[in-house]
Amino acid sequence: MRNTLNIQNMKKLVQQFLREPASTSHKIVILGAFAALCGMVVLVQQGWNSAPTVASTRGTGTSTSILGDTAKLGKQQKFFLPVAEQLLAQGADAGFVKQLLSDSGLAFYEKLTKINVAVRPPEPKPAPVKKPVNPYDYAQNDLAMKKASEFLLANDSLLSAAEQMYHVPKEAITSIMWIETRFGDFLGNYHVPSVYMSYAMATQPNFLQKNKDRLKADFSAYHEKLMQAKAEKGKELTAQDTADVLTKWATIEEKMMEKAQKKASWAIGELLALQQMRKVSPIPIQQLRGSWAGAFGLSQFIPSSYVKLAVDGNGDGKINLFDVRDAAHSVGHYLSTAGWGTSKKARHRAVYNYNHSEDYVNAVLGLCTRLEKKSPQLAKELAKMAVNRSAEKN
Repeated sequence: MRNTLNIQNMKKLVQQFLREPASTSHKIVILGAFAALCGMVVLVQQGWNSAPTVASTRGTGTSTSILGDTAKLGKQQKFFLPVAEQLLAQGADAGFVKQLLSDSGLAFYEKLTKINVAVRPPEPKPAPVKKPVNPYDYAQNDLAMKKASEFLLANDSLLSAAEQMYHVPKEAITSIMWIETRFGDFLGNYHVPSVYMSYAMATQPNFLQKNKDRLKADFSAYHEKLMQAKAEKGKELTAQDTADVLTKWATIEEKMMEKAQKKASWAIGELLALQQMRKVSPIPIQQLRGSWAGAFGLSQFIPSSYVKLAVDGNGDGKINLFDVRDAAHSVGHYLSTAGWGTSKKARHRAVYNYNHSEDYVNAVLGLCTRLEKKSPQLAKELAKMAVNRSAEKN
């Protein structure tokens, strides 16, 4: 027989649950109380609060033996010690880890530890009053065509060499570099090592709790409105309503933990890629500046992309993505590796691999197409420029 709960009891019980600490033992006690009160069994997913977190080697002696007496570390160094310990556990070079911790530019970007999880169904979108804003509108205006055409003319030789080597049109390479950084005008000013050190802190208890509190407040407010609306209609809240609220919150909390783990693990991988970069990058990693996502250079590569796909375009034995030759060849190599081809599907797939955004893909391919249509005119201008240079020499 299914019992029912009145609106006041339902609200008290749900709010009590939402205020409880995150420990599994507390949740089991509350769930047991719910089950007994409602006369039903509430199914709790196994591993409710067991999502893995970035491993910590604290207490193993790893950090003490390699980094020295951690008690003597500065405030900032101690703050990032959990990341340093994880890097060491993943086989990072001790010298590299020390370099990260002692970097005078090291900073913490707390916003990068934020975890977003949907806590309510999406609301119906009203009919747009005007056309929605496209974040890549700057790739479709007259200025984009003007600047991209000028870039093609000024760098025809190196772009043609990249096109020939990677079988990717120079117009596509140009489009990527315009949309990413406007050919170097917008490179970003985030300290790249700090970006990944900050991301890697996402699984630390205090930031997990901040995310949980933020999500819980939104979740609680939403479901309180639902309960109130049901009460106002004269409908009685049931035991199943209680179970549904608990199950939904359990799912949200689990997703939050999974996302935090994924973010932190990805960041550790990028930090390890930064370690590899030291061998071929002419720019010391502590001097790298880039986007909030840790991408840098004219081509906006993240460290793992640099290690796998960046190439030396000018033959100097170094790979500098702030150099237009290295950046252009690296973009060509990236798109080629991602499957660039003559078909629309192949081109779409390659650009989408570069940036997982349909708006981005449309912007790149749209600008590329317009530049390709203009190529005969640009060829004439190049020929005219060649004649003028020849005349000047004579």
